[in-house]
Amino acid sequence: MVRKKRKAASKKFRYFFLNNKLHKIIKLSKARDEVIAWCYPDKRRVLYAYSEVNKHKQNAYSVKEVCVLLDKHRVTIEEYILKNKIKTPQRVYPIGNFESKWSKFMFSESEILDLHEYILDLGYTKDLPSRAQLIALFKHNIILYTKTDNGFIPVWKAE
Repeated sequence: MVRKKRKAASKKFRYFFLNNKLHKIIKLSKARDEVIAWCYPDKRRVLYAYSEVNKHKQNAYSVKEVCVLLDKHRVTIEEYILKNKIKTPQRVYPIGNFESKWSKFMFSESEILDLHEYILDLGYTKDLPSRAQLIALFKHNIILYTKTDNGFIPVWKAE
């Protein structure tokens, strides 16, 4: 017997950066090799080849995801943005309403690496992952550690 309270799989919106412009996938067809996406800076729909998007895209990360990656509080990162200490990331807004007051920041991988370098320059390095660890997290690689007399150190595999 089938459960009566079945939950539908939540639709996850996918965002990506291509040519330093933030996009949202509207329709994706691997069989036809096409991606229809909304380009936020240009405020229009665009059509790309799926293979090219997959090859050249950078993932987009929300402020919440950046906080987890860098082990920093959300308020700290938003403060860096509002005080213009780092480059303001691109915003996501409702597609049907350009003038909406609701928006959220989305970071590209290169912007996260710039933010990481800014935090290192400030001297706040406690519990901050290294640049190599961040890049491994972007690629969803497994970070291996080995135990030494001084504690655990990361072990990297050449790609």
